Amino acid sequence: MRLIVIKPKVEFVVTVEAELTPDLAEKDVEEVKKFKVYYGKDLVELGELFEVTKEGDDKKLLLDGDFSRVKWIGCRMSDGEIVVKGSVGANCGAYMAGGKIVIEGDADDWLGAEMEDGEIVVRGNAGNLVGCAYYGDATGMSGGKITIEGNAGNYIGEKMSGGEIEIKGNAGDFIGTEMKGGTIIIHGSCGFVGGDMKAGEIRIGGEFELVPTFAKTDDGWTGDVNVKGEGVVKRL
Repeated sequence: MRLIVIKPKVEFVVTVEAELTPDLAEKDVEEVKKFKVYYGKDLVELGELFEVTKEGDDKKLLLDGDFSRVKWIGCRMSDGEIVVKGSVGANCGAYMAGGKIVIEGDADDWLGAEMEDGEIVVRGNAGNLVGCAYYGDATGMSGGKITIEGNAGNYIGEKMSGGEIEIKGNAGDFIGTEMKGGTIIIHGSCGFVGGDMKAGEIRIGGEFELVPTFAKTDDGWTGDVNVKGEGVVKRL
């Protein structure tokens, strides 16, 4: 096993769809360069768009540069580690089953969508739909942990059934919508919380708007009573 370093050769004019996982570190460099990715609508080899080198002996990818237009990084990964020295595009860590992703910049929408296990850490900000279910699917994140050290957008943890999302800054609206389990922790403020929430727990340090269909309890609120929910919302 070895550490693979991947660097963009150019500034991308369209998005790249590349399911880059630590499994690539078990291949030799020439194999990695031939790994197929989409550049817009065109199927190309990874080596056409990125420089690929090997260093060390860990099952690890080091993505060095701006990957903000690269989608599906870490999709379905089950072990190993990815470190991104920059920002990432949409769907990073989708369906993730294990391992760790560290993003030193920002993350686009759908971070950790439907992830089952593992850990994602974002040093910057994240977009919308963190830990959510894809449209038409019944269940979002079911396990693992996502930590966002900055702010995040709307629809955090929609339909999540397990795991933990922690946001150290602020978040947007519709937090925990249709949530079925797991924990969301927001240290800052956010908008509307808990719509159609059935189970799980949301803890908030700052200001927030609670949908009116929650009942007050000794240490917070429970609901959403419209769906006979037993979710818990409380202050940190």
